[in-house]
Amino acid sequence: MHILFLILLSAAPQWELNTSVSYIYNVSSDHDNGVWCASSGGVFHYSPESGIGVVYSCPDDLPIPDCRDVLLDSENRLWVATGGDYLVMESGGTWTNYSSFEGVPGQGRVNALAESGNHIWIGCNGGFARGDSLGFVPVTAAGVFDPQDVYSLAQRNDTLWVCTGRGVYSLPTDSLHDPYNPDSWSFFQETQGLLLSRIRTGEQSVYVCGASGALELEPGGDSFQFMIDYTGAADSAIVDVMETSAGLLAAGHGVVFRQEGTVWSRFGTGIPVYRWPTVLFEVAGKVHCGFSYVDNIIDINNTQTGMGFFYLNGNEWGHFVTPGMQCKNTHQMSACEDGRLYAGTHARGVQAYYPGYGWRSYVESDGMPNSFQTLSVASDPQRGIWASSYHFGLSWIRDNASYESSGDTILTFVKDSLEWHSAEATIIPADIPNNQPVMLVSQSNGMWGAFRQFDPAGSPDEPSGILGFNGDPAGTMNWAPRVGGSGIASVNVRAVYPASNDSLWVAFETGGGCQLLVHSGNPSDMSDDSWYPGSGQAFSTASGLPSSEVFCFLKVPGTGLLAGTAEGLALWTGSGFTQYQSITEQIKTMALDARGRIWCMGEAGVYRISDGQVSVYNSLNSDFVESPQYLWEYSATDPVNGGVYLSSAEGLWLVNQTGDSGGTGNGVSFYPQPFISGEDQLRLCGVDEDSPVTVEFFGLDGSHAGTVSAQSVSSWIWDGSLDGNKVASGVYMVLVTVNDVVYPARISVVR
Repeated sequence: MHILFLILLSAAPQWELNTSVSYIYNVSSDHDNGVWCASSGGVFHYSPESGIGVVYSCPDDLPIPDCRDVLLDSENRLWVATGGDYLVMESGGTWTNYSSFEGVPGQGRVNALAESGNHIWIGCNGGFARGDSLGFVPVTAAGVFDPQDVYSLAQRNDTLWVCTGRGVYSLPTDSLHDPYNPDSWSFFQETQGLLLSRIRTGEQSVYVCGASGALELEPGGDSFQFMIDYTGAADSAIVDVMETSAGLLAAGHGVVFRQEGTVWSRFGTGIPVYRWPTVLFEVAGKVHCGFSYVDNIIDINNTQTGMGFFYLNGNEWGHFVTPGMQCKNTHQMSACEDGRLYAGTHARGVQAYYPGYGWRSYVESDGMPNSFQTLSVASDPQRGIWASSYHFGLSWIRDNASYESSGDTILTFVKDSLEWHSAEATIIPADIPNNQPVMLVSQSNGMWGAFRQFDPAGSPDEPSGILGFNGDPAGTMNWAPRVGGSGIASVNVRAVYPASNDSLWVAFETGGGCQLLVHSGNPSDMSDDSWYPGSGQAFSTASGLPSSEVFCFLKVPGTGLLAGTAEGLALWTGSGFTQYQSITEQIKTMALDARGRIWCMGEAGVYRISDGQVSVYNSLNSDFVESPQYLWEYSATDPVNGGVYLSSAEGLWLVNQTGDSGGTGNGVSFYPQPFISGEDQLRLCGVDEDSPVTVEFFGLDGSHAGTVSAQSVSSWIWDGSLDGNKVASGVYMVLVTVNDVVYPARISVVR
């Protein structure tokens, strides 16, 4: 490998993603005794004999973690339908991405895959297409077949079946060569408007199911007929229906049914009665059913957490828990020097990683009062971990720093009482502001919590603010709430940040600005509290903040204290704030890496500030994948490797950078990016425009792809070809040599 490329790799940020494969959308046979599973966090191989084997995920293999369908075709190529902008295919260890530039309809999100008539067929949000490894062509048939959303595909020797937002279509095998002919298609009018989402073929019948129930097209029939009719039940659905060695099965809310004559009966015991299934499948003679963790139909499309799957053993369903995190939507995290990592999640309590053992969960069965919206996690300077489930107060977890649950203690402290909590939880009334903490931080002598009102408009008098506390959770605790009237400027607090052993910055919601509390050094002692700029007052735009919407703080050695706002960063001057650096967008969280570089979560991606230079990393120029931001975002320094953890809806990101340059912000710039091959010409700027230039291209695997040179930087252009061949879509590392100086950079190419 090129030695300069190795230098480039060491200098560029390296991204890792801890995510969850617990929610399974679909499976595909491996043509042997196993299956490939498409999950919320990637694609993995499973067999009853060996369990989970190979796992393909983001960013090493896939452009995004969310995978909706998977297909191992007749040539042993693995096709993966992602929930983002790509279809991807693996062949012989090489991955190829297909986007709208390769003919994928709509915005690129692919829901379903099938192989029929020597073609790969893809169903998308926005259309239907057929193709092969070279690309795809959208399929429509004027006046008859013009699907906007295709949810599921099924194939049998005689017909290709298509389940769309409109209803069910079929295309006979002898018409697969001419899918653009309206006469080739049949539409089943009785399926229109039934909100169907999955289609299956049996030995002779065809089945389709969804919110309206399950229907069957019998052999020789000309219309689908209801087997299970839920058209009058708004809170019911059939998620899957499938012919198996155990009979015809259907999966619904907390149940797997089996058809016995004309009657459907509950099949087997051990299914979680309050959870929604995801998919039925059979492998090596064993029937399996994937399950999500959600318990109501409102959240049926919430795919951030699952339960893996259940398998039928006799008349009993056993549970197979997928390894790793059980929820990918993460919140505040706490990283320990011994490698332990704790993260709050949106639906599965606290996820904890123990080096040498892996991940485990702290949920209701372990003593947590609730698993939903566990927003905050922070280490106690004395012992244990504090966590908060929104509406459920503060929970202290003493896990003895061990993966094993034996001897664990979980105690939950609440304001007054709770209307509901898990039966396993130990509930202790305490003098805390309310039961809605949103952030926790540790200080040398104790802990701080940020609280918000549950309904500020409907219950404006509910006590809220911040809480200082310390003591022995198993003995005597000291609580010191600072609520309305104590000097705090607002009772709805978004974030807290200890800038020293005796000071705490407080950020308020709804444009309330921020405030500085200087205290005695003991969080539970309010006798020496001083508020700045004054009691009941906050710093705002009038104090120099670019926006009064403040989200986070960070103390940077040699620079000072920074505040992240809705319009960029601000630097504390000692009496007010001034704009810092060139970032002008919303910054929700930030942290320092071991080399003192600042990493900020923004709207355009992740910003890095190093030696006064600002760089931004997103899916166009790095492995980081943006996701919708939540009300609160969190970050933390990894004390083991010196990187930075970032919360996201796709999982827990870790960014590390061992070199001193990030591959951008070094003076070299390529434009436009992303570069659309065949439509644009890529140009170069940022260095001496009159000097000769050589640009070397490398694939992400380090392979040398080609070289493009010019007599001057100003005359250098690139049309997307190397050695006469158009390059594939993707990200390329480049080394730019000007006047014997080498500059690293990245180029994002789309076709």
